[in-house]
Amino acid sequence: MENSEIVDALSGVWYLATVEDDQPHVRPFDKATEINGEIYVGTNRIKKVFAQMVENPKVEVYALNEFGSCRFTAEAYGETDAKITREAFSKMGKPMDENSVAIKFEKIRKA
Repeated sequence: MENSEIVDALSGVWYLATVEDDQPHVRPFDKATEINGEIYVGTNRIKKVFAQMVENPKVEVYALNEFGSCRFTAEAYGETDAKITREAFSKMGKPMDENSVAIKFEKIRKA
């Protein structure tokens, strides 16, 4: 699965699953972008989804849109470079504040 295909699939509303303790949590996200060959999405450090990814970075993603369906697993990590976070939010057209963080998907595998 090419990064451009993933970014296209994540261009509309899509769903991200995380786990807290032994309970799965699924929530909608929108948009993704590619920077330096890496796929990024955005969230906020004060949201539970961020805490869940810090505790257990393993996630699953599902998207269904005009490009078809896309389902994959990945590890999700908060970006430590503020410049990358600013670039990601700008490319996605998302507003940001001091708690905004770009999340990088690593070890992507088709599910």
